Formats: sequence, C-alpha cells, structure tokens
Amino acid sequence: MLKNSDSRHRLIISVAIGVLVCVLLPSWLRLPTRTLCAWNLGADCFLGLTWWIMFRTTPQKMRRFAQLEYQGRVAILTLIIASACASVLAIGFLLTGNTKSLSTILLTLHVTLAVMTIISSWLLVHTIFAMQYARTYYQVSNSNTEQIAGGLDFPNDEEPDYWDFLYFSFVIGMTSQVSDVQTISRSMRRLTLLHGILSFFFNTSILAMSINIIAALI
Repeated sequence: MLKNSDSRHRLIISVAIGVLVCVLLPSWLRLPTRTLCAWNLGADCFLGLTWWIMFRTTPQKMRRFAQLEYQGRVAILTLIIASACASVLAIGFLLTGNTKSLSTILLTLHVTLAVMTIISSWLLVHTIFAMQYARTYYQVSNSNTEQIAGGLDFPNDEEPDYWDFLYFSFVIGMTSQVSDVQTISRSMRRLTLLHGILSFFFNTSILAMSINIIAALI
C-alpha cells in the first residue's frame, strides 16, 4: 500500500503526470487535444491509485484513512469536481469546427479523446464522492469515546467498506436518488443532496456531449 495514501499526494502525482504528458506531446497537436490527453492520463492515474487503496482497505483501517484524508477535503473535492466538469465542456471545443476537413486519424483521435474524457470524468466524480462519504461516515464524532459519526444505514452491514460507499455513490450518480441505503444524519443528507444535483447536471452535459460526438461522425 502507498505510504503516502492521502488524496493530496495522489493528486500531486496525477497532476505531475498530466503536466509531463502535456509538455512531451508534439506541438502540432491543438492545445485542447494536448490538454485532454494530459487530463485523461492524470485522471486515470488518480483513479488507479485510489481504487488500489480502496480495494485493499478493510473497515478496521478506514477510520485511520478517514482522519488522514480529512484535512483539505473540501478544496480537493471542489478542485477535482470542477476539473471534471471543465473537461467535459472542453469536449465541445475539441469537436467544434469543420470535422469533415480532418483526416481520418485526427478525427478518430478527437472522438476517442472525447469518449475517454466522458468516461474518466464520470468515474472520477463519483469515486471522489464515495471517498467523501467514507470520510464523513468514519470521522470520530466524540474524541472521548472514539465513536464514529455514521450517517448512512447499510442493511445488514454495521461496518461498511469502500465497496459499500462506491455502491451508494454510483447509484446516486446513475439515478440521482438513493436506493436501499438510508441517510440518517444532516451532514450526510447535505452531501447526498449536493451529489444528486451535480449528478443531474453532469449527466445532462454528458448526454449533450454524446450527441455532439455522434454528430461529428455523421
């Protein structure tokens, strides 16, 4: 497991990889193309590091990770969500203009980048929210008793792991509503409300961008 496993270190590593890729790409590629290449590799790096930690972490270790990643959580959450939304909007700039004048190779590259950006952005947003749910759930509410804050009621599961939080997050991401998991705290309801609203507008943007991609192919 990574020694420095908090979000800030993973974010720094991912940004560094993205910047390096953007610098190394040939200058004849358009800036939006280079930017989206860098974004996708950086986002995939962050997702890979995060999922690697998630799938290897037991509920017993999640309290320590929740406290480790609690500092700076709002700034990181805001930065990554804003970047994901901006990357989806950037697809419009990538696919604007006369696509008929592009060569088959460049058109294939543009469409592939657009599809990859939609997928990586969607996965990134809901993975970050899953981390946020886990942090909020396993935060210590009383320093004297070390009692966790909780806030979500998972059926037949008193010690949810990251798989449970991923399930909750991606269900909201796909349906903009909760499923069989109940929200039982005010802070968790606020976070779920924010997630549901963002998911609605994010999915709408993805639908619009998908139509744009199809139009570019016709």
